[in-house]
Amino acid sequence: MSLPLTGPTARLGRDVLCGAELALDGSVELVVLDSDGDERQEHAAENATRAAEDDRALAYLGDFHSDQVQVTAPILAEAGLLGVAPVATFIGLGGPTLVRLSPHDGVGARAIADWLVDHDVDEVLIVHDHDSFYGRPVSGMCEKAALERGVRARRRPVWNWDEPPSYDLEGAGAVLYVGVAGSGAVDTWSMLHEADPELWLLGSEGVAVPWLARELDPGAARRTRFFVAQHAAFSFYGYEAMALIQEAVDHAIDRAGVVDAARATRDRDSVIGRYSVDENGHTTSTEYGRLAVVDGELVWDR
Repeated sequence: MSLPLTGPTARLGRDVLCGAELALDGSVELVVLDSDGDERQEHAAENATRAAEDDRALAYLGDFHSDQVQVTAPILAEAGLLGVAPVATFIGLGGPTLVRLSPHDGVGARAIADWLVDHDVDEVLIVHDHDSFYGRPVSGMCEKAALERGVRARRRPVWNWDEPPSYDLEGAGAVLYVGVAGSGAVDTWSMLHEADPELWLLGSEGVAVPWLARELDPGAARRTRFFVAQHAAFSFYGYEAMALIQEAVDHAIDRAGVVDAARATRDRDSVIGRYSVDENGHTTSTEYGRLAVVDGELVWDR
């Protein structure tokens, strides 16, 4: 297992680890490796290489971040080693030995578009950060999904400090921010709410962070929703990843058999719901999580 056990995402990595440990039935030994650090992709690659070169290794649970999986999937594929990514969402992830348990960002874009329609939002302004790996491409997916559902959509990069957000808001019933929460996120939320108290303030999973929820004023918080790929606690995804690996190992005698068994998963009932694994190793589940902010805390919005 390769997860961030130190650093800024350690809490979530340890949640995945806790779930995996709860699922252990004694049929396999779990070797736990930390993938965090200033060079997290390099650390993940080192972990994947260690697993690939260990003749006893039958599967690799990880990695956590999409950019890490993008690096480790080819290493695992070359070694014929099953990799199960529990929470990575980048749409471009793939490989002949990869299984991913969370819906990709395109599924999230469609979930947001569905929510806009259900809440009678006729027009959405989509604001993205400058990240070419996440903010820009995912905002494009959101724009496309909204237009396909008949919602007018406009897209622009995040405002500079000397640009008033209100200049762009005419006609919009919601603003969707796609990116990672930076130091200016609280001020942006406050300015948007002040400009139009009835505006829905939506965010992708990159801004679904506890510190932002704690800092929002009550009025802005009531109009805020965050969309996340996981619809349950991260520990559930660690549990299911380990359960899937153990079942695949029980039905195989070598690495190739483990890969075949896991990728042949169909209509599996699990703690994260029923799903199959498609020909690309992606989950077929389209269930997507949504969070609200109540009393400064992130809570599931059912």
